[in-house]
Amino acid sequence: MTPAISVGANVYRLRKEARLTQDDLASYLGVTKASVSKWETGQSYPDIELLPKIATYFDTSVDKLLGYEPQLSKAGIKREIARLREAFATLPFAQAHAQCQELVRDYYSCYPLIAQVASLYMNHLYLAGEGERVVLADEGIELCRRIKRNSEASADIKIAEVVEASLLLATGNPQAAVEALEETFEVDTGADILLANAYSALGQLDDADKTLQGALVQSLVLSLNRLTQLALIWSANPDKAGKVETAYARSLALIDAFDMDGFYVNTAAIHFSFAMAFIAGGNEQRTLDCLEGYERSCRELEFPIKLHGDDFFDMAEAFIEDVNTLGGDAPRDEALIKKTLVEGVTANHAFAPIADDPRFKRVVKSLEEVAR
Repeated sequence: MTPAISVGANVYRLRKEARLTQDDLASYLGVTKASVSKWETGQSYPDIELLPKIATYFDTSVDKLLGYEPQLSKAGIKREIARLREAFATLPFAQAHAQCQELVRDYYSCYPLIAQVASLYMNHLYLAGEGERVVLADEGIELCRRIKRNSEASADIKIAEVVEASLLLATGNPQAAVEALEETFEVDTGADILLANAYSALGQLDDADKTLQGALVQSLVLSLNRLTQLALIWSANPDKAGKVETAYARSLALIDAFDMDGFYVNTAAIHFSFAMAFIAGGNEQRTLDCLEGYERSCRELEFPIKLHGDDFFDMAEAFIEDVNTLGGDAPRDEALIKKTLVEGVTANHAFAPIADDPRFKRVVKSLEEVAR
């Protein structure tokens, strides 16, 4: 999507607003009336050396005269990223990648956009061949570093930090990931509580409500993911098998206490992560229990997948829309999500020891039905 150059339409509009004739403008610029007419009808463009003179005459900038917008709106970013998600799902990988590269070239200083493109690379890295995977990751990492060097928006920088570290980990560079995150890692200081107090003091109770609801939803989701990561770490130590069980029990309790199956679309991933932890520890029966929980959560998914609130978190969705460029949209196209629901289990070598178990086969059959 190359930004449109609309210099002719802008010359016409500015001339009409100034109540000038084509002859008036032509005389000032030292060109013919026919030249001005051709600009305004889109038959030709002014010579490049005339652009500053035209812009000065109408008291505007060259960028505004050209109609060039180096930034996309939030709605424009959502639209373009949705288009690229679909491209990754329906086109050969190389073509989808090329579309991403073209968009980045057109909007190389639109940091919210290139942060989302880098995130798109991270979420579709598994589609790339071995050589393509390295290229894609390197491109994503460089986009993240450009954002960190040049953007003044903390939200874009935080996305870039996380995506860069994720890409480094995915390509086998854990030390580089540590170095990328260590200096910027911050413990949550509860700034949302202070912000909500400030909103309340101003009588802006809806803003206070939305801030706390949104922060609480984020905290719950992060808590679940931290529990799964702890379980994966503990699974390597036989002495901590009991802690893996406790982590799973507490994760289920948290999901149940806040009815998270009703608004957090990725509770299935929690069950899946614990299945990985249990199989790593050699506990096949608990692995199957978790995979059955994964299958049940997948069956409850509603497509198109979108982060949202519920009756309790009735302002969480508004918060997500405010703070996230893509709002609650899923990071992958629906077709790819359905495909990975099945392949995440069937193509996972970790589950080879239980592949012939009737319970495992029932899970796979059910997932295949969900993916249709």
